[in-house]
Amino acid sequence: MGLPMFGLFILQVSLFSIFPLYFTALKGPQRKVAFYIYLALVLLIGGFFGNVYSIPITPEMNVSGGNLCYGAFMMSSVLFVLVERDVFILRHVLKLLIFVDLFNVLFSSLAATTLQSDGVINPHNTSSALFELSTPFIILGGVLIILELLTLLFCFEKLKKLNLPALLTGVLYIALFVLVLCLDGILFPLIAFGFSPEIIAIVLGGLNGKLLAASSFALPLLLFIAIKHQSFVNYLEAEDVRWRLLFTTSNQLMKELSAKDYGLEQAATVFENASEGLAIVNAQGLLLQANDTFCEMLKLNKALLNQQTYMINTLFQHNGLQLHHAQILSAHWRGEVTFGERYRHQGLLAVNRVKSEQQQAQSYVFSLVNIDEQKSVQRRLNHLARHDQLTQLPNRRVLDEQLAALDKTATTLLVIDLDHFKDVNDSFGHAAGDEVLQAVSTRLLIIQNAHSEHIGILSRTGGDEFALLIKSYDVDLSKQLIHEIQQQLKKVILISGNNEIYISATIGASLQKVGEQRNLLQEADAALYEAKRTQRGSYGFYEDRLTQESQRKLSLSAKLKLALENQDLLVYYQPQYCAKNGQVRGVEALARWHDEDLGWVSPGEFIPVAEATGIIDRLGDYVLEKACNDAASWLKQGLPPITMSVNVSAHQLRFGQFIQRLSECLNRSQLPQHLLELELTESVFIERENEAIPLLKQIKQLGVNLAIDDFGTGYSSLSYLSKIPWDTLKIDRSFISQIPDDQEQCQLTATIIKMAHNLNLNVVVEGVETQAQLDFVSQRGSQIIQGFYYSPAIEKDQLEALLAAQSSA
Repeated sequence: MGLPMFGLFILQVSLFSIFPLYFTALKGPQRKVAFYIYLALVLLIGGFFGNVYSIPITPEMNVSGGNLCYGAFMMSSVLFVLVERDVFILRHVLKLLIFVDLFNVLFSSLAATTLQSDGVINPHNTSSALFELSTPFIILGGVLIILELLTLLFCFEKLKKLNLPALLTGVLYIALFVLVLCLDGILFPLIAFGFSPEIIAIVLGGLNGKLLAASSFALPLLLFIAIKHQSFVNYLEAEDVRWRLLFTTSNQLMKELSAKDYGLEQAATVFENASEGLAIVNAQGLLLQANDTFCEMLKLNKALLNQQTYMINTLFQHNGLQLHHAQILSAHWRGEVTFGERYRHQGLLAVNRVKSEQQQAQSYVFSLVNIDEQKSVQRRLNHLARHDQLTQLPNRRVLDEQLAALDKTATTLLVIDLDHFKDVNDSFGHAAGDEVLQAVSTRLLIIQNAHSEHIGILSRTGGDEFALLIKSYDVDLSKQLIHEIQQQLKKVILISGNNEIYISATIGASLQKVGEQRNLLQEADAALYEAKRTQRGSYGFYEDRLTQESQRKLSLSAKLKLALENQDLLVYYQPQYCAKNGQVRGVEALARWHDEDLGWVSPGEFIPVAEATGIIDRLGDYVLEKACNDAASWLKQGLPPITMSVNVSAHQLRFGQFIQRLSECLNRSQLPQHLLELELTESVFIERENEAIPLLKQIKQLGVNLAIDDFGTGYSSLSYLSKIPWDTLKIDRSFISQIPDDQEQCQLTATIIKMAHNLNLNVVVEGVETQAQLDFVSQRGSQIIQGFYYSPAIEKDQLEALLAAQSSA
């Protein structure tokens, strides 16, 4: 009897399994209809089959018809949910179960009543008790099926979030399925018949049959996971079930869907009309969707987007290499890329992963911004920071970098200083001086090009000073180059107005052998000043001894100390004029020194000596005290209030005493703090940012204004403009020397003025000498003008007369 009964059991399990497995191969609505009908039929017959028959597999193992229908329903429901991946399927299955159970209950009651009625034909003598007994079991079975189905799917969702391998997850799903079906075989009889030793014995004795039925119906699920593996993986990657939707009314659901549709429309509108390029990319790097801006930037045909395969690998380059999608498809990536025809456009690309609720990647949003214009401005500003604006030669910063890179290698440095260049400026004006500098740089470039295999870099390191770096330790080659330089510079220079200028150069040289580590620039300067002291137009090589220049510095240091003690230094004031009405709005205090033996000593000579010997603090205090006292005295005389600008060196700020001295000076002079402005060059911040910035903020707290002096020269750093609360930006005269004839100077000056206005800074333009220069900077919004066009630096008495005349006008 065992084998035929087991075969009959297998046939029934197979019959119940074939149809739902077949349904998984159907498409769309047809599949859903088939599943719903099949589940309804299984529920209808299952309500009665529990009492109709049981299959004795062995003398100790029975499987009832009701258990077969229950297993078939649970297996079919699980298959339905796995293949559809839709929370509404579960919602509809539960509704279907309730409606079918209600029908079964009503039908059972009606059938029992009908069989008990007189006159009803009952040829098989069917007892009405069959239907009367079925009703409570149908209700109990329906409630348990709902709870067990929800429990099973709830456990499935929890397993999904563990992100285990698909095969392992499938095995755990099958184990849960078998466990829940066996649990039903325990709960149903205990709830239906109560707890008693006899019932518990029957339940335990029937567990083997429940386990066989559960395991048999688990086989179709295992078959589905193996054959339809991708469908199972898709289910694991689908969004989590939102259990709230199971208990949401249709009206609430429609409102929620309507709100989501509106949100999607908003998102689509933003996506399509964004000014930046937006695109959706899948995990394989395939472009799925893009807005018009993205397509325009990369010259893609949007109409053919779904017909052609666009891979991200072919659209972008990063650091000169193809941008592979594996590099950037992460939670968040941001970087500069090139794109477009021959990858000639530059952009900023941001990639963000779109996550599902179970933390698995679904797609990636690409955001692309074209930064061609910003890069162009950046290149120009970088060029500005590293090149002299008049001659376009590399500046001191580049020279320092080159010297650092030539550590312990054979090198020669020539420092070239033009003789009596100040006389050119004094006699013909700064414009003529600029022409001479340009002519000199052109001639030096000729020499550099002629010896390009030996010369590393030609730079302009100061007002009338150039440097030539030679990539060898060769005294004869150095002398040859020095001779060629001096011969080139001796040739007449014809400037505007047909004026002929004759100029010469004094040259200092320093040589470094392999393995040495010398301060070439300092040594070349020492050789230069020694040569200049001996005879202008000559040259000198550095020697390890005290040079005549060093002796002069010692002499200057001693005389400067004495001049400060005797208060023999003078303070001149260069007026600063309002660009709109030509009125004096401020002055810049400038130290001047006349010595009985040395004559007039240039600030360019005695200020470096003061810094090198530590006298700069006393010198700075002297000028600050004199400037504040003079400005306060002008107010007492009834003259109009003007801004007093005083230069502060980096050395003054480095020893922590400046704030106290500044406060004391303001208290003694009684000058209103807002009328004092301190001018600082960018050297203040070099390698001392952490010390300088807090100090400058303390100065601002005193009410004193801050100005950045000589902006754009030397060690320019735009970052300090945002880190420090500046009030004024002073544009160096080298930026306007060729305005309006030089278009690049015009563009750069206009850019700097605009940038300063965007940062709410006042703009002072230095070195204005012509009406054309004045008109240009005034039209661009410069507030203050300083230069020889209006006035050079003048003595206190002259300035007082100027202010008095302006006040009475």
